[in-house]
Amino acid sequence: MFIESVHNDIIKLVVSLKEKKNRDEKSLFVVEGFKQVSEIPKDWKIEFVLCTDKYKDFVSDKKYITTGKIFKKISDTKTPQEILAVVEKKKFDKETVLSNKGIFVVIDTLQDPGNIGTIIRTAEAFGCKGIFISKNSADVYGDKVVRSTMGAIFNIPIVQECDIVSLMLQMKQKQINTCAFSLDTDNVLSRFKFKNSTAIIIGNESNGINKDVLNIVDDKIKIDMWGKSQSLNAAVACSIAVYEVSKQLNGK
Repeated sequence: MFIESVHNDIIKLVVSLKEKKNRDEKSLFVVEGFKQVSEIPKDWKIEFVLCTDKYKDFVSDKKYITTGKIFKKISDTKTPQEILAVVEKKKFDKETVLSNKGIFVVIDTLQDPGNIGTIIRTAEAFGCKGIFISKNSADVYGDKVVRSTMGAIFNIPIVQECDIVSLMLQMKQKQINTCAFSLDTDNVLSRFKFKNSTAIIIGNESNGINKDVLNIVDDKIKIDMWGKSQSLNAAVACSIAVYEVSKQLNGK
């Protein structure tokens, strides 16, 4: 089917999914770019693919062709790759994710989409067992987050809208050690001994981790730094921590 009007229902749906309320209501999100679309695993349901003639040979059960002009109007990128997929969200059960052993990442009120996307990509790269994201964090299915994960979003369980205090208590019951970044501690990351199952908590860009969460975590840790800076970007700090935990637990 060829689409040549921005008033077509398919185009309207793609545009509507730019807003979180519509993504939540329809349980759909947009994946843009050839690499990302072509690497969507088979166990994720693709509603349809929209592309230009450039990708007319792309194999899909349901594919729509449109113009480059329309793509420029609906894309969030300056130079769109002229292919996207509308994909059904996948919900992961918190109890099922917590039944695993290994490394978990907990995101507490983080609002920068690029940071969340990078954290997801890092967590997946180092074999983390799941990511938990608090209420008031950026939507994991927003375009900027999806794009910055570079496909990792499809390969790691992600549970959204979590009450982090309640989650910490559940983790304690399951003997998952909870570790939060804080300057108010003598525990230094490079010398800290992690247990078999560990959750790394990453806080807000400006305000850090919620005090209610800090009060109940098992351990507080800080990253060794020798320069004048006292803090790191949230995604960078998470990457360093996950690498260190992974190195210890995997004996690398």
